[in-house]
Amino acid sequence: MTTITLTETRYKKNPNTKTTYIVESEEVKEITEKQHFNYFDSVKFFRRLGGKETITNSYTCNGYKGTKLISTSPDKETKVVREFNFKSI
Repeated sequence: MTTITLTETRYKKNPNTKTTYIVESEEVKEITEKQHFNYFDSVKFFRRLGGKETITNSYTCNGYKGTKLISTSPDKETKVVREFNFKSI
């Protein structure tokens, strides 16, 4: 049995610079395997809309899975970083 903890951090573009972001909010919650799959399955859809999606995969106790997903909006004003932490029970 594995628990998956999602840490979702939302960033907003810093108005004083071109490339830096300011932390807007941070949320931690537990998700299921199906929800984890859905996050990474929807990447192609958001890329077609014009957003920038970056995936980081690594070895976990559940196999080679996605552990970090960085989503940037098409207008480059907001960025969401989702980090997945796998823990074996």
